[in-house]
Amino acid sequence: MAEKNIVIVGAGFGGVFAAKTLSKKLKSHKEYNVILIDKHSYFTYMTELHEVASQRVTPKHVQEDLEHLFYQDKNVKLLTAEVNGIDKDAKIVKTTHGDIDYEKLILAVGGQSNDFGTPGVKEYGFELWSMEESLQIRNHIENIIGQGAAELDPAKREQLLTIAVVGSGFTGAELMGEFIEQRRVLAKTYKLDESEIKLVLLEASPSILNMLKDRNLADKAFKYMTDNGVDIRLGAMVTGVNEDGVIFKDNTTLPTKSLIWTAGVKAKSFISDWGFKYGRGGRIEADDYMRATLENDEPAKDIYVAGDTLSYVDEKTGPVPQTVEGAESAARAAANNILADLGFGKSKTFAEAVSYHGFAVSIGSQYTVASLMGLNFSGFFASIAKHGINLFFYSQIRSMYSIFHYLMDEFFRTENGRNPFKGAISRLGNVLWSTPLRIFLGLFWILAAVGQLGSLNDLFWQHGLLSFIEIITGAGILIGLMTWPLAVVSVILTVVAWSTNGFDLTHWFLILSSIAVMNGSGRGFGLDFYVVPLLQKLFGGLWYGKAKSVYDELDK
Repeated sequence: MAEKNIVIVGAGFGGVFAAKTLSKKLKSHKEYNVILIDKHSYFTYMTELHEVASQRVTPKHVQEDLEHLFYQDKNVKLLTAEVNGIDKDAKIVKTTHGDIDYEKLILAVGGQSNDFGTPGVKEYGFELWSMEESLQIRNHIENIIGQGAAELDPAKREQLLTIAVVGSGFTGAELMGEFIEQRRVLAKTYKLDESEIKLVLLEASPSILNMLKDRNLADKAFKYMTDNGVDIRLGAMVTGVNEDGVIFKDNTTLPTKSLIWTAGVKAKSFISDWGFKYGRGGRIEADDYMRATLENDEPAKDIYVAGDTLSYVDEKTGPVPQTVEGAESAARAAANNILADLGFGKSKTFAEAVSYHGFAVSIGSQYTVASLMGLNFSGFFASIAKHGINLFFYSQIRSMYSIFHYLMDEFFRTENGRNPFKGAISRLGNVLWSTPLRIFLGLFWILAAVGQLGSLNDLFWQHGLLSFIEIITGAGILIGLMTWPLAVVSVILTVVAWSTNGFDLTHWFLILSSIAVMNGSGRGFGLDFYVVPLLQKLFGGLWYGKAKSVYDELDK
């Protein structure tokens, strides 16, 4: 049976969601291949780029290797390439790898920052809509604050220590929230008074976060930022940027070397000559079924649109927003209608597929404003809800690997107190200090098994299977081998001993000690230092495959 290709261009939120959906539904139909094309070999969690730019998390936190995401989806083929155009008549996607024929095609190539032609932004400013741009900001801020700390001229010093963000939408507000926290770290690092690092948020309109219907939430975000020393300038129309700073409509200026533009998003410019009808921001217009619209207003045959590439206005919910749920809803509709075209379901309009639960705008790691499921709230619980939204997306694309690492990076590996719990639950301490406790716990279980605990012997077992388990548990914990699972066994043994032989304060000590050594103490003079990375590599490779910088799986 001849193979048929369903090609998806773009591995963003919309593209990945569509690929996962189609892969699952077509699993038993071997004649169909899902080909996912992107110029990168990884998926970027775009809505977390501000955390990379401000050094809250490492770059790998927002990168999910496509092999990891799709290794178990055997009908998905990955291709790292750039798309140069589409031949609609021949049904071919033209790439740097060569021509690829398609039965169905989804365009989800994503967006880019829109500076609206403002002079000097690209030459002297920074934008935040890609991994590369976030890394540029990350490196620049660290370097420029260091230069400012060493500058003795007051005017130059102030210019170097001023960070300006243009645009108070979701991206601008979230980035400024991260800078509030990063400022504390940078001030300490370079021996500065925190107030010397000036944060300025520039907004052309009379208010911030203008996409929020509930202005009370926007007011709370405004107050939080101003209370934390952010200079918010409303009605500040930026007309240009040069090497000295920002130029406003009234010809006043703001001296700075750090201008980050977040004031707009548009479709990728390279799609502009693909022969479609384009709407606001250069996006491809689509009909109710997410079919791309041609220049003559007819729907393109077998071509669908999703993500930031899409321009569509729903009668009830309005324009599809450039958000994760907007991308997912369009991808869901497109995938569903492709399946219907292939005879595996019923067509659905966007209105039938749309699913908006709300939003959460994080102003740093410890404060968020949210409107979810009809409820408006802010602060700590809103921050937890924001993380819940991100985890929900990962659950939809069925990636437990991503969920685990997300939780570790956002809660347990955070530095400088930058998580909703202000760092209280971070495990970035020196695990070496728990090594003596680990050794003691291991010896305790061995001594319990051989009856060398004196009056405590009656609390445990010296014969039979349980005694053998005591020895194995103690030996493993003693040498730091598989410490975490054996600590769990230690807790279970203690609870069983408690229920069988009666309570003693020793039982509480053992339970708490077992929990304490779960913090990675097996890596402090223990074999887990060598064994755990080896097991992660071995079993991770079996389940998730091997990450690569370039994919070419068309012959898979």
